Amino acid sequence: MLASVGLLCAGAVPVTEGYVTGADGVRLFYRRLGSGADFVVFLHGGPGLSHLDGGPQIEPIAERHTLIPYGPARCGPLRVGQRSRPAHRQRGARPGSAPGATRHREDEAGLSWGSGLAALYVQAHPDRVERIVFLDPMPPALKPFAQEREDKMKSALGPERTARLRELARQHAAARDEDLPAICREMDPIFFQPYLVDPARYDRGRQGICEVPPAVIRNATVVAASVNRSLGDFDLRRALANLTVPALVIEGKRTIVPLDATREWAKAPPDARLLLVAEAEHATFLDRPEAVIRAIEVFLGGEWPSAAKRVRRHAAPYRRPATSASLPRTRPEPASSRRGRGP
Repeated sequence: MLASVGLLCAGAVPVTEGYVTGADGVRLFYRRLGSGADFVVFLHGGPGLSHLDGGPQIEPIAERHTLIPYGPARCGPLRVGQRSRPAHRQRGARPGSAPGATRHREDEAGLSWGSGLAALYVQAHPDRVERIVFLDPMPPALKPFAQEREDKMKSALGPERTARLRELARQHAAARDEDLPAICREMDPIFFQPYLVDPARYDRGRQGICEVPPAVIRNATVVAASVNRSLGDFDLRRALANLTVPALVIEGKRTIVPLDATREWAKAPPDARLLLVAEAEHATFLDRPEAVIRAIEVFLGGEWPSAAKRVRRHAAPYRRPATSASLPRTRPEPASSRRGRGP
């Protein structure tokens, strides 16, 4: 086990980084920020990304809590170039196993794809989680929500940007290592900016997403393809209906994401509410980071944010239809293995 200790500049919050051994002997990178008695596990977006996706914007939580941005996929500082585990096995190592973390019930915050992973984890380990935040969550099911979101995204991008993304994806598949960061730096803002009220806010927190070793950028497509195959014809609504902890769903009021899909995240659980953040698109953590942090802090304190509302539940527990299909991706990617993202 390897660990290093430093200080986060804002508020001199202590930071520990290192590795723990998870399922199948995989070394998992972790960051431990703060020294609060309770701890919050943050699951980033993806699959195939790292804690740099949303993690820096969540760091103010560490001023009052212990925050652990968790790396569930082999990307970021994790080892690269090997096969990835299926979705249901990506939380094989408990966050409490990080050095200095007390073994008790935790709070979970999942961004985008991380929301789906958090829901599956809480369903498997209900005794380990106190409350859960679904931040800008992924589609709750393949049909019809993933296809509806993909259609919305294509419309927002328009034909010119869509064509450029396809060309960049083709280049990515055959690129030399030294060319991958430049390709990533062009692809990511094209894809991500439709999720922002003001596209200029991209620079607020996404610039570092491609500042990683080229092998990490290349391996992200391998991780995404492997995880997406493991999801298949996914439907998370039954897992959500079985949640036994309070759940706060956060989404932007001006989102291009179909809100019918987002409401399912708050409709299925027995104790959940939906917060629509004013003047925010789908990426609320970039459009309105202060509002998002305030809402999460209120929720972690045992209260509901005043603007969070209940969504009428299904009359009976949802039962998914018996169908099979592969998971569509909204990000144009190399044909061999796409780099997907929950949104």
